[in-house]
Amino acid sequence: MPFPKSIAKFNKHVTNRFFLIFAGRLSPFAIVEHVGRRSGRSYRTPILAFPTEAGFVFALTYGRDVDWVRNLLAADGGTLRRKGEDVPIHGVRVVGYGEVEHLFPSWIKRSLARISLGDCMLVEANR
Repeated sequence: MPFPKSIAKFNKHVTNRFFLIFAGRLSPFAIVEHVGRRSGRSYRTPILAFPTEAGFVFALTYGRDVDWVRNLLAADGGTLRRKGEDVPIHGVRVVGYGEVEHLFPSWIKRSLARISLGDCMLVEANR
């Protein structure tokens, strides 16, 4: 079960601004840069990104119906700022947590088990 929408809204307007200060430099924090589906504006959202063989996996702790997820899906990509580098991402797809659980480190799996995570996002990266 994803976190409630009220927490997502608070984080979008308050805590995300704090995390943007260091998220693109301190792993596993990263910044996903995406373009609004309707507005065409550029947005930056802090996330936790874990490397895979082909790209990265993200836990969708607020579910799949949040703006940054919908924007990445609509554009089939964006840019991930991680460890000070910009990495183009594409091949965006939402998958069930059980399908990608093995890709997460054990410390994050313990946290994700507490919230009964349903969905994750897999992306391919041009590294």
